[in-house]
Amino acid sequence: MLFRSDPALAWKGPTCWQVPVLRPLPAAASTIVEAPGDARLQALAAVQDMALRALALSPPGKVRLTLMDPVGLGQSFAGFMHLADEMEQLVGERIWTEPRQIEQKLTDLTEHMETVIQKYLRDEYATVAEYNAQAGQLAEPLRIVVMADFPAGLNDGAVRRLQSILQSGARCGVHVLLLRDPSRPMPQGLVEADVLRACRRLRH
Repeated sequence: MLFRSDPALAWKGPTCWQVPVLRPLPAAASTIVEAPGDARLQALAAVQDMALRALALSPPGKVRLTLMDPVGLGQSFAGFMHLADEMEQLVGERIWTEPRQIEQKLTDLTEHMETVIQKYLRDEYATVAEYNAQAGQLAEPLRIVVMADFPAGLNDGAVRRLQSILQSGARCGVHVLLLRDPSRPMPQGLVEADVLRACRRLRH
């Protein structure tokens, strides 16, 4: 996928470059994009593009985004809310910004994972992709957590839920797309190696 820099952002680097924008759907979609603070806007644009491509590469309604923006208070993903005007389930009712909201949405996703494992996968399917191949119109949508400025906005409960998603989410069709300033440490309780096992790392 070709990215071109926006002159309005005063980017001093190359004007175009090639990067992988998303790991293959559905089994390996999780990605962490790392960029220092002065490159945040460029990295955010890449994250936005990855989220849009996930929607574009899937049948209508079969990818659903959970958008989290604790620092930007929703501005980082404001454009996505136009999609909600047509199909609210694509992006949810709003962009989540408060720690308690973020913890609740991550809790909802881990509970969804429990349902997938117990109701759909059981001992018959290794992954939701295998289940979906047989389910036809009843195929379970993929879900992607898209979070700017990770790990801002994560309380202890949210960290535990995110850890579960990183460990078991892929087989249940739940993935993460994170934007991180690498100068910020990982939150207590989350080991960087665990994140990198689940996510492809893209560095600015």
